[in-house]
Amino acid sequence: MGAIEQTTAIEIKETRISLSEAGKGESVLFLHGNPGSRKDFSSLLDGFNAEKYRFHMPDRPGHMSSEELINDSSDPWLDTEIYAGLIDKKCGGRAVLVGYSLGCYIACKVALRYPEKVRGIVMLAPFVTPDNVSETPSSLPELARGAIVGTLLGILMPLLSQTKMQQHLERVFAPGKLTDDYLDTWLPRYTRFESLMAMMTDKNAMLRSLKEVHERLPEIKCPVQVLLGEADKVSAPERQVALLEKLPAVKFNRLPDAGHALNLSNPLDCLKALDNLFASL
Repeated sequence: MGAIEQTTAIEIKETRISLSEAGKGESVLFLHGNPGSRKDFSSLLDGFNAEKYRFHMPDRPGHMSSEELINDSSDPWLDTEIYAGLIDKKCGGRAVLVGYSLGCYIACKVALRYPEKVRGIVMLAPFVTPDNVSETPSSLPELARGAIVGTLLGILMPLLSQTKMQQHLERVFAPGKLTDDYLDTWLPRYTRFESLMAMMTDKNAMLRSLKEVHERLPEIKCPVQVLLGEADKVSAPERQVALLEKLPAVKFNRLPDAGHALNLSNPLDCLKALDNLFASL
């Protein structure tokens, strides 16, 4: 039986953040992928040491049950203030970060902006660089603010995104199979207009901060454990490793037959990476 999970909410920067918490020990803040939710990490609750760790698993701003972070200036670092607030209000001012997929990139941003708050980082199937580094930010989130265009996009985008999202989820689960239960549960949630806007906003923030983050990776001095699936069809492991080798205190662990969904397919390996990180502190 897994640890008892409690769901709560907290307001940071006038933004309501919904999160689940479990355990009694040292604070671990989880940052989910894109698309994603705090449920990305539910599989880890069955095997973790609830006396040793306290898990804090938020829905990131704009995703699922958390409110959108209003960012009129399109500041690609603004979201780090939310996570710094979570660390202060829920984690006693310092925490280990566990990122999954794009959450690993966000963890790097938090560590660069607030190094005193980050004890270490665990990266699960990191997506810290896109395949196309010359990709430009989407204009759709800005266009969606208009009343007429926003209404049209709100109708069309959930319909037009169904096939593309299903194909993405199939790549996430490869070399395993995307189950009908998972698809039936999460495809409608990931293709909601609000979810699609949150994904684009997150991707835009990544693209706008990419050059600075990549150049500053050597400044992240805390211990970092990286867990990769060599059969990952979403974020090519070699591209991620080539970049993450810039981290001064990084250690890599590769799983030969695993894909991108390590948090779901290999929860015990994820927990072992967390144990290894704490052993290095």
